[in-house]
Amino acid sequence: MPKHIAILGAGNMGTALAVCAARHTPVVLWSIESEVIEQISQKHENTKYLAGVRLPRVIRATARIEEAVRGAQLVIVAVPSHVVETVSRQMAPHLSRTALVLNIAKGVDEKSLAPMIDVVEDELPRPNKKLLATLSGPSIATEFAAGQPTVVNVASRSMSVARRVARLLETPTFRLRPTTDVVGTALGGTLKNVYALALGMCDGAKLGANTKAALITLAIEEMNRIMRALGARSTDAVYSFAGLGDLFVTGTSTHSRNRSFGEEICLDPSCRLKMNDPAQTIEGVRAVRALAPFAKRKKIDAPLLFLVSRVLFSGANPGREIRKTISRI
Repeated sequence: MPKHIAILGAGNMGTALAVCAARHTPVVLWSIESEVIEQISQKHENTKYLAGVRLPRVIRATARIEEAVRGAQLVIVAVPSHVVETVSRQMAPHLSRTALVLNIAKGVDEKSLAPMIDVVEDELPRPNKKLLATLSGPSIATEFAAGQPTVVNVASRSMSVARRVARLLETPTFRLRPTTDVVGTALGGTLKNVYALALGMCDGAKLGANTKAALITLAIEEMNRIMRALGARSTDAVYSFAGLGDLFVTGTSTHSRNRSFGEEICLDPSCRLKMNDPAQTIEGVRAVRALAPFAKRKKIDAPLLFLVSRVLFSGANPGREIRKTISRI
């Protein structure tokens, strides 16, 4: 097989990135879902995760991870955070020594608080550890796959690696800004899900634009403090595409699962049952579960994070909690 890009995970983001990558080179999508593989292979579409987007014929799908990874010049890890470690371990033996690896999974390990790029790195052969990057930013898959202008950050310890990844994925409308702030970029993509839950609760409680603006401002302040405590190099990432940009789109878009779940919990508290359903991908819940105890131990000023934690895990009323938090400013 000629040089290609492998994407592990054929969800909405993985499939949308395949559309961008296909402008440069053939793409192999790996999935464990037979119906998704069949649709991509036979109908050149993925109606389950990216309805309405026609897939180029240079994109094909497989259920065999070794077939996807072997010979790839770039391997993209595009699976939910709770399976990143397993999938990374499965793909590692099949990597070329020169293969770039890009993580797009959001979240942190619940025990170590390591961002997903670190979880991927732990499983990689030594040569590929130096060829690792992570991507984060305001990127609704249906929008950038359809050619709507989008800008994200791609971060690596090596600027040259970040730029190489960018060249393989960029299109005239999908732009990747390289950076070496790996921790800040990775944490921006994690924390925005936490605060998108709060912004969804604001919507569900019908508290209006003034309140939402206040919550966004508080969220940026807290993201800054938490990022620094977890090792971000500077405050720049908070105001980057991976920080403020991703927070805005995830906290305001109707396409956002985290924002929608925050809204739903106001209308139907029983939806908390979804938090323990592995079929549901609500990354913000996992992040809150990991980060709230850390913030308390470190005495980080994070009232909005603690508010979301009380609503999710102690059954607190979202509207009442938001009003109480604002009243203490």
